[in-house]
Amino acid sequence: MKKSIKLISALLLIVMLVSTFSTICYGKDIVTDIGTKAEASEGADISKLKTTAGDILKTIRNIAAVVAVVIVAILGIKYMLGSVEEKAEYKKSFVPLIVGVIVVFAAVQIATMIVSIAD
Repeated sequence: MKKSIKLISALLLIVMLVSTFSTICYGKDIVTDIGTKAEASEGADISKLKTTAGDILKTIRNIAAVVAVVIVAILGIKYMLGSVEEKAEYKKSFVPLIVGVIVVFAAVQIATMIVSIAD
């Protein structure tokens, strides 16, 4: 159990460092010949892409919150009604649930920060 927490913490740290120190590059002009530039075509609407990404992130966050609340409620009811042995098993299952919820919300928050930096 402690190894998995250390592994998850290390992976989150690596993702945060990579997203912090990565450079953002936008290709606005295309060089066709030496010294001449051609305007890039506006085939993809950037604002529409940003709103779509924001909507997807909000949906993922909302679904994760609903699923987390339902699972915690079910485990809580089982914990209250369970025997001593069952209570020990339910306590063990709470830790991965909490870690998973934190990982999902952290991933959505990192993605939201990346989208906001792109603005």
